[in-house]
Parts: sequence; C-alpha cells; structure tokens
Amino acid sequence: MRKEKFMIYRRNAKKGDPTYSSKSHSAPHFEGHYVEGMEEWAQWYCFNKKEDGTYEAELDEAWNEGSHNGGGTINVDIPKEWFALSYDDFLNRVITLAAAVHYGFNVNDLKERKGLKQFFGFKD
Repeated sequence: MRKEKFMIYRRNAKKGDPTYSSKSHSAPHFEGHYVEGMEEWAQWYCFNKKEDGTYEAELDEAWNEGSHNGGGTINVDIPKEWFALSYDDFLNRVITLAAAVHYGFNVNDLKERKGLKQFFGFKD
C-alpha cells in the first residue's frame, strides 16, 4: 500500500534540515529490563497517510548487536476518532504511539514541524 510520508526526524539529518534535531533521541536499551550500558536510538520518526486515507505513526528503532544493528520499525495506526479532537488534544495522544516518548519526542517537537497540521487535515 503506497504511503505519503511526513518526516519528523532522521538520525542522519544535517543541521538545517527540517528533520534534524540536536536531541539524541536515544534511551537505555530495554529487554524486559534495562540493559546496563547499552543504548538504543530512533533512526527516524514519521507519520504516514495510507492509500485508504488512514494514518499511522512510524518509528524505526535500533541498537548495537555486535557487528550490526538490531531493531525494527514500529507502525501504529492512528485511531480515526482522534481526528475529531482539537489539534492540541490530537498531538497529546498521537505522541504516545510507536514508542515516540521513550525516545525523547514530545508534543513541542511535533508543533515545531511546519506543515504537519495540514498533513493531518487540520485547519489553521
């Protein structure tokens, strides 16, 4: 299913790019318990509009596993009912999806992204 993406963050973005962040968006690695001295991080964080008009939150997480990175991509559908909320209430809920808070994202990070409100179909 083809998707329209709205990128919030890319780990490899350069300063000045809209998806750049000075925050590390990393956290202690968790496998049922925190693994001392091991870190995991967000590779990217975005929202997708699918062909059927529904939306999802997407976050790719990674951690070192010896000679390569482990991890995966988390995709979580955004409930249709949330689009009836005010934009601020919508953002307060949508930030809870796809482990965004775990990696240090907050509502202000979303509010700062020009065009996100329109991407989700909210009026100015």
